[in-house]
Amino acid sequence: MSNYRGFAMEYATHPFALLRAPHRIAFLAGLVAALMLMAGWSAELIARHTGTTLTPTVPSLFAHGFLMLYGIFPLFMCGFLFTAGPKWLDAAPPPPWAYLGVPVAMLGGLLVWTVGLSLGPLWLRCGLALYSIGFTGLIASFVRCLLSSQAAERRHAFVVAAAFLLGLAGLGAAWIWLLDNDYRAWTLMRDLALWGFLLPVFLTICHRMLPFFSANVIAGYRPWRPWTLLYAMLGGSLAHGIVSQLQIPLWPIDAVLTLLLGYTSWRWRLVASLNVKLLAMLHLAFAWLPIAFALYTLQGLLAGQGIDAFGYAPLHAITVGFFLTMLIAFVSRVSLGHSGRPLAASTLLWRLYLTTQALAALRVTTDLTPAAWHPSLYVLAAIGCLLVLAAWGRGLLSSYWRPRADGRPG
Repeated sequence: MSNYRGFAMEYATHPFALLRAPHRIAFLAGLVAALMLMAGWSAELIARHTGTTLTPTVPSLFAHGFLMLYGIFPLFMCGFLFTAGPKWLDAAPPPPWAYLGVPVAMLGGLLVWTVGLSLGPLWLRCGLALYSIGFTGLIASFVRCLLSSQAAERRHAFVVAAAFLLGLAGLGAAWIWLLDNDYRAWTLMRDLALWGFLLPVFLTICHRMLPFFSANVIAGYRPWRPWTLLYAMLGGSLAHGIVSQLQIPLWPIDAVLTLLLGYTSWRWRLVASLNVKLLAMLHLAFAWLPIAFALYTLQGLLAGQGIDAFGYAPLHAITVGFFLTMLIAFVSRVSLGHSGRPLAASTLLWRLYLTTQALAALRVTTDLTPAAWHPSLYVLAAIGCLLVLAAWGRGLLSSYWRPRADGRPG
């Protein structure tokens, strides 16, 4: 860790607290993007009640899919990789052009793209171009860090880099979608972003960090994270995406993933984690995965009988249930630790987290209710998520522009 510590001390002397650690700007940009996109989606759902739309340039469902996959999570991943990545790899933190330029370009691209939903295709393309530059810069910076590392164990980092490259391929598919108005390209973008990029990154980070955090807290627990587990989870995610593109039954893959992820949650000591709230936040988020793939399995079996059931419930069990709640858990932990505050969930943070869990359950179960209820429940879930994210972000903001409470670098 000597290389990392030497470079980290340089950040500590920076006169602007916002620039003292690479995660600060990226997390701040991620909060802005999350609030902007959730506010926009809430407004769009409300507009649907009047028979109008706020996104005439492209169908709102397509815009929602792109923005929810690329608009929120990659910015927070940027902050995490710029901070934790060099520690894992005992390498220099990113240079200023990266930890400043990457999140600014990505957020700027999202802003322009969102404006383009009303102003026209040229704005969409300019926004996507700016976002793609930032995303490519993130990959270049992380790969530079990875290739310069002499750390003995780099497999997690290589997997993350490969997943980001698939995410970049998804942006390429988004270009084809926007230029040719090709629905097939949009589905390719969706599957690359979800099954090739986001889920593999989340799974890899969980494989590395959850057993480690648990071992530090749960008495007598020995970390369980065999490499075969990671490869099986990644293989299942990629297989789901590939089979989805081939439009053949998915339920056998999903059934295996249901059992594997349920067993993993048990082996990682979900029940024991409930005694420590900050750790429980991570484990409860992971517990959504076996639920999601159980829903996918049932949906596939019913589809084989000609029954269309569950709608987008399985998808939202992953994106809202797993991704969003895990994001809140990880970002809270990193923000607390790097602001010099105790690694403990306050009563407010815990309540906000449980509210997010309830909203995730509401969004998932909405597709199991009568269709007449859907519009109102969609709006309720979206506005609820917006309010929770605003309250959660308000509690974190000061940690990004103030020096650490303990006076240490970071």
